[in-house]
Amino acid sequence: MSPALLNRQWEETMPAVPTLKTLFLPVLLAMSACSPQQADPASPEGQRQALFNQFLQHSEPMGGMLQGRLAFDGPAFAQHAEQLVQLADVPWTHFSAPDSENPQPNQALPAVWSDAEGFTARIAQYQSAVAALQQITAQGVDAPEQVASAMQTVQQACKACHDGYRR
Repeated sequence: MSPALLNRQWEETMPAVPTLKTLFLPVLLAMSACSPQQADPASPEGQRQALFNQFLQHSEPMGGMLQGRLAFDGPAFAQHAEQLVQLADVPWTHFSAPDSENPQPNQALPAVWSDAEGFTARIAQYQSAVAALQQITAQGVDAPEQVASAMQTVQQACKACHDGYRR
């Protein structure tokens, strides 16, 4: 048998090996179908996300200082605490009930609205914890030990709200 005939028989009996293009497109489509939708920035969810991202811009460096990932800087820590106090009242007005006519991706659980009293209590717990942290930092902070307990209370207040009211 000639080599050309053997090659043709081999091609007819062997399945085609998928190319990178044929593998990449289905994977890309599957990933995009599974990824969470982005909220409209003008929607209540989008406004909440933007505000909570501001919270993170302050709480993350504070946590980094306390965990030793960043050098502790007392004045910077105090400035972050002050910013958290300034933000503490802001996002809650953006928890309007979802609109069934214009649904948006929503990370809030229905308990935000069905257990409004509990949700309000968690907000108050967070605001109180942030205010207490800010009072400590207003006196001047020289060491992480001065604020570690108060920061832990803030973090626990965040977690308590997320555990009960966030997907």
